[in-house]
Amino acid sequence: MYGKSILITQNKRLEQFIKHMMKNRKMEIETELPLLSNINKIREDIHLNNNTVNLRAEFGYFIKTYGFPFMLILDYQVDFSLSLNSDPDQRKLVRTFLLAFTLLANSKGFENATANIVFIVNKKQFIPVSKFTKNPTALLTQIRTKDERINAMIDAFTSDGEKVKRFFHISYIFEPENGKYAQEVERLEKIIDIFENIIESIPEPETQKTGTEMITVNLPPADVICRANFENVIINGELRQIKEEQKHTFLEKNIHLIGALTQKTTNTVKDRITATFKVMAKCNPFKKDERIFITIPDSSVLDGSFAVSIGTYLSQELSEYTGISFNIGKANHDKLKSSKGYFAIEDYIMKNL
Repeated sequence: MYGKSILITQNKRLEQFIKHMMKNRKMEIETELPLLSNINKIREDIHLNNNTVNLRAEFGYFIKTYGFPFMLILDYQVDFSLSLNSDPDQRKLVRTFLLAFTLLANSKGFENATANIVFIVNKKQFIPVSKFTKNPTALLTQIRTKDERINAMIDAFTSDGEKVKRFFHISYIFEPENGKYAQEVERLEKIIDIFENIIESIPEPETQKTGTEMITVNLPPADVICRANFENVIINGELRQIKEEQKHTFLEKNIHLIGALTQKTTNTVKDRITATFKVMAKCNPFKKDERIFITIPDSSVLDGSFAVSIGTYLSQELSEYTGISFNIGKANHDKLKSSKGYFAIEDYIMKNL
């Protein structure tokens, strides 16, 4: 808990300065999860899926694996070249993390945790961000979703200003000008000292017992994506013209489950898989005995209900397709092996070994 930090910035030189400083302090920064370390990968993923579901899923995986980040450092604004409807203020990244942290703040086991956030700002952004450091509630009131239940949770949380201040600790450093990187790194070191004192004064969150349920419960269902043929891709049962970047990501007739596969979302995901097979039947039918790979990356979030639910579905609804097998990331495979329902899916994984 509070071990690794997350750093997401477009300024590669500043990134190297920060990494060097933190290495000297024997502090670790996340580098293995691309959507929590590489802004270009985030941009590609957002353009591919038109949302941040994979980013949220990867953050959920980080929380489950490492607990709360010691510190999240990120650019206050990032131009992802999205429409005004999708990202009117270039703060999509900020809103994504604020929502994830707010959901965690309402999770059992995380009530006393702390979200330490450092924004990288320019001079124009300084005034509003400096206000948020004193009143983080003003920042959270700008978060809205399409799910009114989540909005109600956000409203309930922000109604208690003191609780918000205890949970969110927001600071900033400036985008360096005229090569003054050392000055901003020194500012960050002072912020780290403050964060260390804050963390020492609070109880350790009980992540291993109960602390990750809220973030998985409120994640939207995984997208079901299948490359239908050279020109088309099926996304959640809808046939679309394939984008250039998707051609290099998805192999023909491979199905990808990207996002949350939990007790709340699995029924929707199963419906999307069924819809995918129906669309494929019209444009490039699966053969009953051909090898059909269903890929689940480690960035997708699984819970204990997945194995039994999806295993039963495959054996009943898609039993005629004898070549189905799963290609599951190592971390998620290890998680499934330790679940009571692993037997229901084991045969589909063994086919791929």
